[in-house]
Amino acid sequence: MQLRFKVLFSSQALLQISHVASFLASFKLGPFDEPPISVTTLRPSALDRIEELLLQGDRRQAYQFAADEQLWAHAMIIASSIDKEAWKEVINEFLRSELGTKEDIGSGDSSTSLGNQPQRGRESLRVAYSLFSGQGALSGICSFVSNYFPQ
Repeated sequence: MQLRFKVLFSSQALLQISHVASFLASFKLGPFDEPPISVTTLRPSALDRIEELLLQGDRRQAYQFAADEQLWAHAMIIASSIDKEAWKEVINEFLRSELGTKEDIGSGDSSTSLGNQPQRGRESLRVAYSLFSGQGALSGICSFVSNYFPQ
């Protein structure tokens, strides 16, 4: 009887270990997977703060808080309801934070907290996103020129 219990326990333990191993294997990096460049955590307290600021009527402070927390979707939605300057500011902060600049890439600041992988230059995305966000062609071109041809 004791031997039988031991076998059952071992079978259950092996089954559980197999499930845990499968779960953990899903997080391993395969040959075509890459570590993330950035990860943002949305905390209930951050949403509470944004909601509190909006209820007080302080949209500018709410979007600035969201941008500081790198909650870009929240920051962009709120900024779009304020004025064009707020929208430009949050877009530029997003581009700087998520895509970096030539100076960021050349300095030690280009590594991320997740694996210290240096970021590639993404100037073409910066220009495209500037255009898509309504900042105009000149904005994207000026950004490109200032990053690659400093005075």
